[in-house]
Amino acid sequence: MPPDSPIARVRKVRPWLLLIVGGVAVALLPWTAYLSATLPSEHLANHWDIAWAGLDALEAAALVLLFIAVVRRSSFVPMFAAVAGTALVCDAWFDVMTAGTGRSMRWAIIEALVAEIPLAALCFWLAFEVSEAIGLSAATGAASAAAPRPTSPQDSPEADPKLVRRAGSEAPSAGRTSR
Repeated sequence: MPPDSPIARVRKVRPWLLLIVGGVAVALLPWTAYLSATLPSEHLANHWDIAWAGLDALEAAALVLLFIAVVRRSSFVPMFAAVAGTALVCDAWFDVMTAGTGRSMRWAIIEALVAEIPLAALCFWLAFEVSEAIGLSAATGAASAAAPRPTSPQDSPEADPKLVRRAGSEAPSAGRTSR
């Protein structure tokens, strides 16, 4: 692997990446507990309509990009599928959590269970399956399915005189058929 390849660069910074991601994850635990204890249960929000329209626009854009990536058989399918699935889960969560009581809550739950969560599950499944199929799984450690393929022909036996069969070097059963 060339020393300037993307994977070589990631391997150099991997300890720092792990430290940063792990540190943020640990720091979020007490922060989440603090917010849970101190935030009011109700809050009047400005630009409520723009926030919801923006989330729906994110979902639509992610699904359109996923569709295009699937049609083109792009290596970006796992990324767009993960983004779309995440946006759908967020939408379901906020629909249910911000719904009023009664009818609006029932509709939010129905929409989440019938539409958003199943579509998100499909997106996550697609992200996993495609990354497995193109060799991007974490288990294999492959860097990219878009890596250039070798352009030189594979060595053939004719290229190495030691590997060329000579007269009389056939297998013992050469010329015979079994019945």
